[in-house]
Amino acid sequence: MNINVNAPNQLSDVLREAADAMRESRASLQAAWCDPNAGYVWEEIAKILDRAAASTDRAVKKYF
Repeated sequence: MNINVNAPNQLSDVLREAADAMRESRASLQAAWCDPNAGYVWEEIAKILDRAAASTDRAVKKYF
């Protein structure tokens, strides 16, 4: 994953991509451990990243 962005409007895509990666990590841990609670922290981090992406979109729409 490349986190380098050339413009503010690209940041939300990077954040959403990172959130998706966190969800994939959680799913992998759940499958490997046969535990539905495994990797729960990754889902919570993904939610934080999604909120940050939405905030970024709002800021770009307002100021860019």
